Amino acid sequence: MSGNAFLTRFNGKNYVSWEFQFHMFVKGKELWGHLDGSSPAPTDPQELSIWITKDVKIVSWILGSVEPHMINNLRSFGIGKEIWDYFRRIYSQNNSTQKFQVEMGIANYKQGNLSIEQFYARFLNLWSEYTGIIYSKIPKESLKALYLVHAESQRDQFLMKVRPEFENEKTN
Repeated sequence: MSGNAFLTRFNGKNYVSWEFQFHMFVKGKELWGHLDGSSPAPTDPQELSIWITKDVKIVSWILGSVEPHMINNLRSFGIGKEIWDYFRRIYSQNNSTQKFQVEMGIANYKQGNLSIEQFYARFLNLWSEYTGIIYSKIPKESLKALYLVHAESQRDQFLMKVRPEFENEKTN
């Protein structure tokens, strides 16, 4: 991928975070039109050749950002948009189902043997996925108030899950 390292590798369970990262990456390369359909394949042979080269880049980025076991399932697709639409159809759940799964993940998340830093980083990932679902339904003018409520709830959820030896930190 020559310098195009993806921090989130799609594994079939993390569609929301992968989709966000990949979307921003392709937009930054000014090639989003290939995936949203606003830049369809042209009919002029010279323009088509350029378009195909760009689309092959996108497909190679997709292949480089998914787990190896998923690649064989993508061989039948001809262009990046077909892969993108396939992922959206298969992995994008309705928000109620997704919200429930993330809430269960937060409820069942435990520190275990993780350091406080590792635990907090992973907790923030779960919480970010949760707020992304919630915030998508809220009008922009109401987001600030909701954010303040969620910041307090996030702190409380984290502190409830920290191992007992961190009890002093909980009271501070």
